[in-house]
Amino acid sequence: MSGSGRERRSAERNAKGSRQSVRGALAAVAPWRLARESRENQERSDRIEWRLDGIEGRLDSMGDAIGLVSGRQDLAESTLRTIQDLLESINSVRLTAMDQRVDQVESGLGEAVDEVSRIRDGVLPASEGRWNALFERLTFELEETASLVERILASEPLPTIDSGPQARSMAQALAKIQPLLVEAFRGSEAEISHRMESVIPLVEGHAPVLDLGCGRGELLLLLREAGIEARGVEVDVAQVQGALRRGLEVDQTDVLDALRALDEASVGAVTAFHLFEHFSGALLSEVLDQCRRVLRPGGILLAECPNPHNLRIGASLFWQDPTHVRPLLPETLSLFLKVSGLTVRDLEYLHPVNEEQCLRSGDSPGVGSAVDRRIDRLETRLDELLNGPRDFRVVAVKKMENKSHNEY
Repeated sequence: MSGSGRERRSAERNAKGSRQSVRGALAAVAPWRLARESRENQERSDRIEWRLDGIEGRLDSMGDAIGLVSGRQDLAESTLRTIQDLLESINSVRLTAMDQRVDQVESGLGEAVDEVSRIRDGVLPASEGRWNALFERLTFELEETASLVERILASEPLPTIDSGPQARSMAQALAKIQPLLVEAFRGSEAEISHRMESVIPLVEGHAPVLDLGCGRGELLLLLREAGIEARGVEVDVAQVQGALRRGLEVDQTDVLDALRALDEASVGAVTAFHLFEHFSGALLSEVLDQCRRVLRPGGILLAECPNPHNLRIGASLFWQDPTHVRPLLPETLSLFLKVSGLTVRDLEYLHPVNEEQCLRSGDSPGVGSAVDRRIDRLETRLDELLNGPRDFRVVAVKKMENKSHNEY
């Protein structure tokens, strides 16, 4: 046997001995190991049971919480149902009552708005109008009182257009009744202003305006409000002072003297209201000549006079004013205007008598029998003679100057 064989067998014997030693050692160790593993497994099992107990406790707590939540949910559902019942009650009863109250409030508010509108649109303007009328009346009374005082202090006679001895004698004779005559014949300021409103459109574009015999200045006031330059001429001292107190431009002088003092073609319009019937024929002709001279080409003359075609005016009421010379027919005045070089553009009859004073009732003529128709025609004719327009107005124009062809 070789040496290598002996070494191999020796190594195998050593290895076998080692395995046996290991088995012996393992046999000695196995019971202790098993005991330790058993203890570890028991501890692990105890821990698992403890954790399971904790989990069961938590589950019990969660169950209690779930029960509490369920109870609260039931309470919430009950409360919600109560709220829903209350809302339904509010919708069915209280909201209906609220709607009714809102309707009542809206109705009351509408009535209040209507009342406010009535006060704003009706009561306040009416009150303002009454106050304005009262203020104007007080102003008028103060001016009238001042005029009377001035007349008394100056011992002024009734003014007349003519300045001859006979006219001065008549003025002095009428001095005692002068204040009453002035008030009676010229009419109230409101009435005169209302009558003159229609003049404004006629004189627009014809400034400056010269108002002959302007009196208290009613037309001048309207022209000033319309923004039209105007000046007045009046011989009555008291009326001139009243007009000046209103800030109006009025010259106290005779009509003819005032016209002569003006430059040729320096005025756009001349107005004369209830003035020409105070003139004699010669004076009227001279005044119209001067009017034509001072008017610019294309300028206008407006003259208003009592209408003698109305017999109640021409035969009766005209003579109430002792300063009137004679009734002036529109045809006569038109002839005077033509002779002076003016062209009559318009002739208008104004201020008809109130319908209550007329003979006719306003029914259509031609109804009824032949006798009734004749009576209707007779009443119509009598109304024309007795109850026709009380005044007439003439508008005359100064012709434009002829121009050569080179000027066009």
